[in-house]
Amino acid sequence: MMAFTWMDLAAITLTVVCVIILRLSLTRSKPPLPPGPTRWPVVGSLFSLPESGNMFDAFTEWSNQYGEVTFAQILNQSIVIINSYEAALELLEHRSILYSQRPRMVMANELVGWEPCLATMPYGINHRRMRKIIHEGTSPKAMETLRPAQEREALKFVQRLLDTPGDLHQHIRQTAGATLIKLVYGYEIETRHDYFLDLAEKAVDMFSVVTTPGSFMVDTFPWLKILPWAPFKTKAKEWQKLVTRLLEEPAGYTRQCMERGKFEPCLLAGWLERAGEQGAEKDEMLIKWAATTIYSAGIDTTVSSVSFFFAHMVHHPDIQAAAQAEIDRVVGTQRLPTYSDRESLPYVEALFKEVLRWHPAAPFGIPHQLDSDQDDVYKGMRIPRGSLIIPNIRAMTRNPNVYHDPDGFTPERFLNGDGIAESDPGAFVFGFGRRRCPGIHIAHSSVWLSIALTLAVYDITPYVGADGTPELPTLGYSRTTISQPEPFKCTIKLRSMATKKLVEDSVIIN
Repeated sequence: MMAFTWMDLAAITLTVVCVIILRLSLTRSKPPLPPGPTRWPVVGSLFSLPESGNMFDAFTEWSNQYGEVTFAQILNQSIVIINSYEAALELLEHRSILYSQRPRMVMANELVGWEPCLATMPYGINHRRMRKIIHEGTSPKAMETLRPAQEREALKFVQRLLDTPGDLHQHIRQTAGATLIKLVYGYEIETRHDYFLDLAEKAVDMFSVVTTPGSFMVDTFPWLKILPWAPFKTKAKEWQKLVTRLLEEPAGYTRQCMERGKFEPCLLAGWLERAGEQGAEKDEMLIKWAATTIYSAGIDTTVSSVSFFFAHMVHHPDIQAAAQAEIDRVVGTQRLPTYSDRESLPYVEALFKEVLRWHPAAPFGIPHQLDSDQDDVYKGMRIPRGSLIIPNIRAMTRNPNVYHDPDGFTPERFLNGDGIAESDPGAFVFGFGRRRCPGIHIAHSSVWLSIALTLAVYDITPYVGADGTPELPTLGYSRTTISQPEPFKCTIKLRSMATKKLVEDSVIIN
């Protein structure tokens, strides 16, 4: 047995004391963390979660308490919530080289298979290449070629409302899916229960669940994925098959049409043709994932914005009437508005912006991660390396220092009038920096067309129950990555028989 002399014990004691002093001095020399909920050993801020247990509810509550940057720790994970546009601009835009990484997403990426999707893939060369592919295909100039197809689908939307106005929510989802599958794959959806449409809806609903922070414990404790009989692994295998079908089957349709020489102009066909001309056939998988990214990511965001538009029109008949008056004055009553009218309809544009601001489709985006071997500092506050970075987009759109009466629905805030127009939410509701959605122009134009055509053709009023009482939408929303309004009913009526004929004639012509 080894014997220790008093000299050995003194040396060990001195070493331990020196280490403790050194660690304390290093800790004290570091800038303070941002303010946030109380952190306890091991569990961190777990006890500060609201009763719902939902992380998004927690982020909202904490942002109201702690200011523009909030720090929390859930078990072993540091979380920094960015609640102001100023902070997001500095960190996620100006320092994007540090903040463009995604955190490890065990359920979504490693088990279900979403990792090659642009929204969730790690930052690197493939991410940059895919962004370039999507940006080139969906830039404003490139969209001019695809605009007629987009306008046809918007016309079909108002036609469906004419036939079955009670099926509003089905029509919104069908139109969002039909528009994207037409633009991306050249495929025409004719029925509500089209195979490709059902496939996409199942996939995007699943994507919203698996990317919501806190949905699966395996994202917090990755070692859980080695458990052979874990229920989440069974579900992951089922969802993995769904992702594979979403990637391969619509692309297979486009490829077959190209081989027969009979295909509609669409993004995927253009990308594949260009790759063949450049001898870059090896990029086919990357191109298919670019198509899948647009197809899957765009559906639910469009559905969310258009649905909230209808809900707000029920609550604000005066705003609805003002927008309709502008359309009647500028476009007239002999035709329906088209995308070329957009610049001539400033009030409709302001209404569109207010829909985006009042409830962003992705209120907290998808988390970023500080990808650095050192901590970062913002306004004297330390951001630990490896932290999850949550852009609290909803808090940015409700900032009373930026938006007057932020809880109100007021399109006029974006018109100059006698003062200065307030900040355009389009600058940030679709993300930041190198993670900003590159398909933003498709989303913007699809939502705008649905709003403009609906206002030209219909009056949207409260649903009247059996007892004669009008029912107003609650304006509540789901706590998922892509947030949808709570189910609601409304009444949709033609403004006149003349508008009915305009719809029918326009659909026939197109």
